[in-house]
Parts: sequence; structure tokens; C-alpha cells
Amino acid sequence: MMKLIELHIYGYGKFEDYVINSFDQMQVFYGENEAGKSTIMSFIHSILFGFPAKQSAEIRYEPKKNPKYGGKIKAFFPDRGVAVIERVKGKAAGDVTVSLENGTIGGEELLKEFLMRMDKSIYQAIFSFNVHGLQNIHALKGEELGRYLFSAGTLGTDKLFNTEGLLLKEMELRFKPSGKRPLLNEKLKELKDIQNSLKNAEQQNDQYSELMSTKEEVNNKISQLEKEISMLEQNGMKLREYKRNEKLVLEAVALDGKINLHDLSFFPEDGLKRLEKLDEQLKSIQARKLRINDKKDQVLKDLEEHRPNSELLEMETEIQSRIENLPLYEQLKQEKRLLESKLVEITEEINQLNDKLHMDFNEGNIHEINTSIFIKEQADKVQQTEQRLVNKKLELESAFEEEKKALAELEAKAEAAKEILLDEAKRKVLVKDLDLLENKERIQSELQYVMDQIESAKMKEKSEKARRRQQQKKDHTQLFLLGSIFLIVSLWGITNGAWFLAGIGIAGLVFLLAARLKSTEKMPMEDRALSILLERERALKENLNSQPEGNAYMIKSVLAKDEEARLRHRELMIKIGQQHDRFEKVVQQFEAWEADEAQLKQRKSELLKQFGLTDLSVPIKVVDAYQLIEKQKQYFRERKRIKESLKNVIGSISEMESSLKMLAERFLHNGNLSPVEAAGLLKRTLRDAIDQNSRYRELTGKLEEMEEESLSLKKEEEVTSQEKDRLLEQAGTEDEDAFRQKAENTSLVKGWRARLEDINHQLLVSGITDEDRVKILTGIPLEEQIEENESELVKRKRELSAKFDQIADVKHKMKVLEEGGIYSELLHKYRQLQHEFTEDAKEWAKFAIAKDLLSRTIDRYKDERMPRMLAKAESFLSVLTDGNYVRIIPQVSGSGFLIERNDHVLFEANELSQATAEQVYVSIRLALAADHHDRYPFPIIIDDSFVNFDHNRTNRTIRLLREMSNENQILIFTCHRHLLDYFADNEIVNLQEKSTNIV
Repeated sequence: MMKLIELHIYGYGKFEDYVINSFDQMQVFYGENEAGKSTIMSFIHSILFGFPAKQSAEIRYEPKKNPKYGGKIKAFFPDRGVAVIERVKGKAAGDVTVSLENGTIGGEELLKEFLMRMDKSIYQAIFSFNVHGLQNIHALKGEELGRYLFSAGTLGTDKLFNTEGLLLKEMELRFKPSGKRPLLNEKLKELKDIQNSLKNAEQQNDQYSELMSTKEEVNNKISQLEKEISMLEQNGMKLREYKRNEKLVLEAVALDGKINLHDLSFFPEDGLKRLEKLDEQLKSIQARKLRINDKKDQVLKDLEEHRPNSELLEMETEIQSRIENLPLYEQLKQEKRLLESKLVEITEEINQLNDKLHMDFNEGNIHEINTSIFIKEQADKVQQTEQRLVNKKLELESAFEEEKKALAELEAKAEAAKEILLDEAKRKVLVKDLDLLENKERIQSELQYVMDQIESAKMKEKSEKARRRQQQKKDHTQLFLLGSIFLIVSLWGITNGAWFLAGIGIAGLVFLLAARLKSTEKMPMEDRALSILLERERALKENLNSQPEGNAYMIKSVLAKDEEARLRHRELMIKIGQQHDRFEKVVQQFEAWEADEAQLKQRKSELLKQFGLTDLSVPIKVVDAYQLIEKQKQYFRERKRIKESLKNVIGSISEMESSLKMLAERFLHNGNLSPVEAAGLLKRTLRDAIDQNSRYRELTGKLEEMEEESLSLKKEEEVTSQEKDRLLEQAGTEDEDAFRQKAENTSLVKGWRARLEDINHQLLVSGITDEDRVKILTGIPLEEQIEENESELVKRKRELSAKFDQIADVKHKMKVLEEGGIYSELLHKYRQLQHEFTEDAKEWAKFAIAKDLLSRTIDRYKDERMPRMLAKAESFLSVLTDGNYVRIIPQVSGSGFLIERNDHVLFEANELSQATAEQVYVSIRLALAADHHDRYPFPIIIDDSFVNFDHNRTNRTIRLLREMSNENQILIFTCHRHLLDYFADNEIVNLQEKSTNIV
């Protein structure tokens, strides 16, 4: 189901930046009149369906001071999740934006999908109802109440009820079967009267009837003559068209005969052009064959001249490799010199390190020394520990001096603080005196306060006595007047026997007497308070007289200074104890340091022995010894690598020199050349051989292409010759001369065909059919047919002119008769009134049809949809009436309901009590919303729709709404505080609160 989660008003009516952060399944909005209930309800409608149009009667609630207009609603939609709907001022209905949790953003179309295309009026009719519906129930009488309830159950509003009444009213204004006043009834009576008068006048006018008959006959004859004249004119036009195209028809017949005579056999399309084209192709092919043969002879000569050295080309890869490696040869020679230099340098470094370590390491014994990561870590730890102990010793020495100095200073300060402390006996005497003096000051202060209160109480008592005297005087006057009135009433009642008035008078006198006695017995509260203050003043003065003399401030100052001195002395003694502890701690740390230093020396000696350094008299760090030995190992490894590299370089140089010498002896026939010279000559010789081989392959390719082209031309020549023979065969000729003669004859026939097609097209445009051609070529000559048709046409036109004269004469005679008697007036009035009656009857028929359609719709709704809605309404009504009313039955005809009580007695709606009718209305409206829940699971909005119910009915209504809130979210707007007792605090939004953030 759809559920509102959050509401944020930017600006709408009186609300600005107003937020409601949480909506329950049932939410109550409480506020007094003009608190904004209708504004929030309108805001929900506007955000969902758009702002009201400016021309609309509905209030737009545009803010007066805030330029922002609109807001947003966060709501949950089934199958779509949470969406934020924001609508702000824009086009007529406002600009709307819909944002989903998955990032989808849409506009008005997406919102319509969410609301399932429901518009505002339908939503308000089904899911939103207010107290105005109940007010309508109060205003309706009789059967109107039943029809109104039926309309509420059908559309949710009184539109059906109003529409049905409006249609019936409009129909009765125009016509009633037994009425006299409606417009159609009056006109129908008048029409009947005139028709009777017209019949009487018509019977008295026989000559007019004969003229009418003659007029009708003449009009028929005129119509017949006009048709005959039209046919003769069309026939004349057709004959003249035949005459205009007669020559073309004759020419077409002649051309058809020529074509049939000369077109005896088939001739290919464009045969002559195709033959000439094939002859040209054969000549071109033969010329190309001659040119290709000449080129082939020249290419064969060039091939013989450019035959390459195949042996040299077979060695191309090796020669290229040797030539490309020539820079490497120079590089290897340079590398050899560099390696020899490095070998000397690395040997010198090894000797220097042996001198530093006072050892004679060689390649045999240097690798026996363990320089693993584990040993390195041990060496680093020893080095770090040694440095740490040195730093620790400096820190301990500094700390020892500092702690020693601090201890001496603290002891001196403590001795000085002890000398200024008060004697213990003297301090006790001062403390006792101070306690007595402080109690005296408190008593004096309280005494002064009590005296001030007494003075103030006396002033109040004085003014109160004056006021009391005035009030007593006023009360005595009032009592006297009232007593006189009651006395007169009682005396008058006794005198006249009006004992009731006499009793009232006596009771009034007794009441006045009791009131007077009670007022005199009261003791003023001010008198009792003053007595208590005087008693307290006397007690305080007695206590003050028993206090000792002295200066409390001086004693308090001396004691405070002594207390500060004692506090400083205690703090110093505590610090001295703490300083002793720190000093002892420094001494203990010195002893621990000496133990660590002895252990470090032992570990250092063991590591140096592992490095092969037996002479421990030489001062050296463990890490430095490790690094020098590791470096010596690297030097020995480097020298070994250099020796191996030098050996490989010398081998590569020798191999390159021998290979170049072999190639020079084989292809240059000279083995005494240097490697660089041999490489240069071999490169040049190889390049010449490659160029010659490339030219040879190019010529060979050309020769192959020429062979292929020659073969292709030969095939093309054969195909062209075959196509030429097929062309002669298609024309049925043996040689080219016969073919050309037949082509000339075909050209003539083609021209005749073109002219024949042109003539046929012209005849077709002129509307000449094959049947028309036959008529032109055979039968009576066209000139005679045209003359005969013209003669007949003139004859018919003369007859038509005579008939026109006759009809004019008849009309003149009828007009004279009509102007001379009452018949014409009655006829005109009858036709005019008949026309008016027809127009008014059409207007009545519109409303009759609309009412009939409405009745059919109501009957269909009764049969198809109303039973399910009424079933829910009956269950709701049973709950609301505590089972007193159990069924709602539609009327058999028309609209309206019968209500069945639990004793099976049926009531019409107007027979129910006002409260029960309201319960029926609420049941039907809730059932209508529940019936649409499956398709439209929208929130239900209720505005004070059950404020007239008593406590029990209200309780049952709230219980029913809570059950419905499991299916629909329900929003209730009310200004009645007593309804809040039925809801929890979290279900109530108090619109009286000024906060803009309500949870």
C-alpha cells in the first residue's frame, strides 16, 4: 500500500519551511480553527495532483511573504520503493520532480504511473471526505436522503445525486405527461388547435387543392424534361468528340496494317549497335596481342643479362650477420681493454682491505667466514646495544646530578615552611573563638531580616484594615438591599398566598445571615503571620545577648594563613618522599647499566672471533668489521666474474676474425685483408648481387604477367567471336550484310509502333474506348448523328420553357388565393409552431437520453460492483451500530437504499435517526475506499467526519479505522480535543506548535 513518510512545506498558505518527519499508519492532525488543517490537506492533494488553476474556485494557498511555493512529500509505493515527490511553482500545475532510491528521476508522467493515472477529483471522491458530507445529510429530507447515500456509495460524492436531480428538473421544466404549465405541453396543445383550424380552412378551398395538384404534375414534367435535355447535351458532346478524333482512329488502323505486313520475324534489340560493338572489341583484342608479344621478346633478353650469383645469395644471411656484428667486434676489443683495467683495480682493493683487517684473506679462506643475515642482525644488535649503553650512561649521570640537587632544595624549603606554623594550643583557642563570633553575625543578620518583615507586615495590616472597612461598608449596603428585596418578596408571598415566593424570600434571608456570620468569624491571615514574626524577633534578641565579644574577621584571617602554611609543608614533605624514591631509582639503573655493559663485551668478543679476527687489541666496531669482510667477499666475487668475462670476450674476438677471413678467401679471393676491410668489401659485393637478383625477379614477374594477359586476350577473342555468331543466329541471317538489311526493316516497324502508341494515348486521354472506335468506323455518318441530336435538343428546350410559364401561372393563382383568405395565415403559423415544437422536443430529448444513460449506468453498477461494496459497508455499519443494523439493500428501481435492523425491519434512509444516517454515510464512504484498495492502495483522508457521534459511537468508529489502517494509511484532521484521547502521542501532530520540525 502507498504510505506517506515525510512532508516538507517550502511555502504553502501560512506554512513556511514546515517539516513533519514521520507519519504513522494512523496519523491525527489536531489544531484549532485557522491552525492550518485544510492547508495541509490541500498541500497533500496539490503535491500529488498539481496546484489548482488560477481560474479555479479552489484555493491555491500561495504564500504572501515567501517567494517559495510548494514542497515535497516522501512516500512509499508498492513494488517501486521510496520516492520523493517535489512540486514547486512553474507551469499551471507546477513543476514536479520524482526521485527514486535507485537514482531514477522523472516528472509528471512518472508520477501519473505511480498514482495509476488517477486524477484529483476521483481521489477526493473516493479516499478523501469531510464534515460537509454529514452537513448534506442534515439538510436533505425524504427520499432525497436515500438517493444522496446511493450517490456517495457510487462516486464518493453527491455528484450522482445532484446530476440525477438536475436532469429530472430540466425534463419537467420542458414536458410532463399530465402537466399543463411546461413549455412542450403548452405548444402541443396550441399545435393541435391550429391543425384543426387549418383542416377546416383547407376543406373550404377546393380550387386551391386543384392548383396544388396541377403544380405537382407540372413540377414532375419539368424534372423529366430537364433530365432528357441533360442526356441530349451529353450525347451531343460525345458525338462532337468522336468527330474530332476520327482522323486519329483511321490513322491507327492504317499503321496497324503496315506493322502486321512488315514485322514477320524476331530481330534482337539494338542488334546493329551490338554487332558494331563486337567488331570493335575484336580489333582492339588483336592489336593488344601484337603489343604483348613484342614486350615478351624484350623481357627475355633482359633476363639473360641480369642472371644473379646464386652461391653468394645463399650465404646472404651469414654475411649480413658478420657485417652487422662488426660494431660488436670493436666493442669487444674495447671491453677487453676495460676488463683488464678493472682486474688490476679490484686486485689493489683486495690488498688494501687485507691491510685494514690485519689478515691475509684469499679466494680459498674468505668464503669460510659466515656473513649471513643472521650474523649481520647480531652485529647490528651489538652495535645498537653499545650505542644505547653509551647514551644511557650519559642520561643516568645527568639524572643523578639533577635528582640530588632537587632533593636538597626540597629539604631546605620544608625546614623554612615548618618554622612559620602556629603552635597547636594557640590554634585551638582561635578556632573556638571564631565559631562563637560567626554564630553572632548570623543571628544579627537574621534579626535584621525579621525586623524588616515585621515592619512590612505592619504596613500591609494597616492598608488591609482600611480596605476591609471599605469592603465591610460595601457588603453591608449590598446585604441590606438584598435583605430588603427578599423580605418584600416573602411578605408579598405570605400576604397573597404565593408560598413558593415566600419560601424563596425566607431562604434568601437565611443565606444572607449565614454569609454575614461566616465573614465575621474569619481571622485574617496577616494577623497570624505578624504574631509569628514578633515571636521570632524576641528569640533572636535573647540569643544575641549571650554571644562573646571579638573580631571574627581577624581570627579567620590568621587561621586561613596558618592553614595555607600547613598545606604547603605537607606538600613539601610528600615531594621529598617522592624525590627520595626517584634518587634510589637512578642508583638502581646505574647498577643495571654496568651489568649490561659486561654482557655486551662478551657478545662482541664472540662475534669478532667468528669473523676470523683474533687480534682483539685493535679497537674496531663489530658492524664495521662485518661490512669490511662482506665487501672483501664482493671484491673476490667481482674479480672472478671479470676473469670469466675477459676469457669470453677474447674467445668471441677470435671467432669473428676467423669467420671474416674465411668469407674473404671464398668470395673476394683474398685472405690477407683486415676484418674491417673484408666486411666492407663483402657488404658491397652482396648489395650488388641483391640488386641484380631483385631486377631478375621483377623481370620474371613481368614475363608471367604478359603470359597471363596473352592467355586472357586469347580467351576474350574466342568469347567475342562466339557472341557475334550467336547474334547473327538470333536474327536468322548468315552474314553481316543480311543482318544489316534486316536491322533497317526493324527500325521502320519500331517507328510505326511508336506513332501507334502515341495515337492510342491521345485517344485514351480523349475518352475514346475500343467500342467508340468501332462506332466511328461503322454505322451512320457522324455529321448526320450530330444534326439529329441538335434538332431533338431544341425541341425539348421549347417544351421546358412552356412548362416554366405554366408553373409560374399556377403559383400566381395560389398566391392570390393565399393572400385573399385565412388559410395562408394558419398554414404559416402552423409550420412555424411545428418547427419551434421540434426544436424544443430535441432539447428535451437530450436530457431524457442523458437520464436514461444514467439510469442504465446505475443499474449496471448495482448488478456488477455495488454488491461487493455493500458487503463491506454492511460489516462496517454493524460495527458502528454495535450490531443494531445489519444490511444495506439497494432500491429495486432508481437510486436509494433500504436499511435492515437486526430484527429484520426495513427502514428508508429518511426514517433513520440523524446519527444513524451519519453512520450509514460513514460506512458507505469507508467501504467505497476499501473496495478500491486492491487497485488503488492510497491513504484515506478524513476531516472531522464523526464529530457528531457520542462517546460509544466514536469509540467504535476509531476501532474500525484502526482495523482499516492495516490496509490503508489513514490521516485524520480534527479541531476537537476530546478525540485525541483515542490516540497515542506518537500518532498526533499538534499544529499549534511553532516548531518547523515535528516528529
